[in-house]
Amino acid sequence: MVICPPKRPDDAIDTLIKALTPLGEQIHIVARQRIAWGTREKSYIYLVIQGEVSVLRISDGLLLGSSSEPHVLGFTEMFCPIRSNLIRAETACTLIRVDASRVIPEIERLGLWRAVAELSTYHTTFMVYRDMQIVNQRTPPVVHQYLQELDKLPAERKYRVNILSYIQERTGLSRSSILNVVSSLKKNKYIDYERGGYKLKINNLPD
Repeated sequence: MVICPPKRPDDAIDTLIKALTPLGEQIHIVARQRIAWGTREKSYIYLVIQGEVSVLRISDGLLLGSSSEPHVLGFTEMFCPIRSNLIRAETACTLIRVDASRVIPEIERLGLWRAVAELSTYHTTFMVYRDMQIVNQRTPPVVHQYLQELDKLPAERKYRVNILSYIQERTGLSRSSILNVVSSLKKNKYIDYERGGYKLKINNLPD
């Protein structure tokens, strides 16, 4: 069964970016660079203006989710600073970093709590969607789901991604268990890929 992800609240994201951009500073980070949500004294909201970022769990590096521009990250961490995850750039990125102490007064002034609520609900729903993909699921359906997700990436990104690494980083499954499923799919001509596990092509996945 293919599980559909929640719909991004694009209007809420655009509204928050427009409102908060004047309060922040623009920063540039290179691909694979990691940044924290803040310091002991401060927390930040990040506006993703250009590029793709992921959120990783610090304890084991598990990739919890990825998003391309435009996006807004950090409200959950601002209200509940557990500091159990961090941001990683998947590509070269341009971000606006906004001191969280300046965010709430501006949200209050402009009456934007609905936009904050829509964005926070999306993030919570996305984590439920992610859990539905992998928790208590057999390995083949999990692999199939992430193969389809990988297949939907823009071609220039998709062709640079290693299939095994993509799935393992998001699921915690062993490389051998993923390879068993992927190799069987290729042998039976359900999928194809080039040497090294790149340039995935899906022909027709089994039910």
